[in-house]
Amino acid sequence: MQQALSSPVYRSIAVAGLLLALTLAFGHPAGKHHGRRLVLHAVAEPNSIYLSAWRNGDVVLTDYPDTPVTLMFSTRAAVSDGCRWLGTETLEPLGRSYYYRYDETILDCDADAVPFRKTPRTGIVTVEN
Repeated sequence: MQQALSSPVYRSIAVAGLLLALTLAFGHPAGKHHGRRLVLHAVAEPNSIYLSAWRNGDVVLTDYPDTPVTLMFSTRAAVSDGCRWLGTETLEPLGRSYYYRYDETILDCDADAVPFRKTPRTGIVTVEN
């Protein structure tokens, strides 16, 4: 008798958990933001280091605005040249895509450091579903 009562309870908990997970993963209120994948199209100089939000592939924004706005990404890192750098990526709306600009700033360096050459770049970022 105890087993018959506990089995439906566990089954109900499992179903409720599954429904909650599906709602969180796929459900979003109408008129709100939705996710988009940002794809960078920019030439990278060989043997250069870019402190980029795209270092591991396309950027996915889970809360992409319905109306494009200026976006900025900043990445700080200690680089093997002995300096701490700040990479700033700015995306300006350009119709259904963005104009992309990447700039670097040296924040500070060790006393004996020889900083790498800065490698600014520009390009286009397209928006995909």
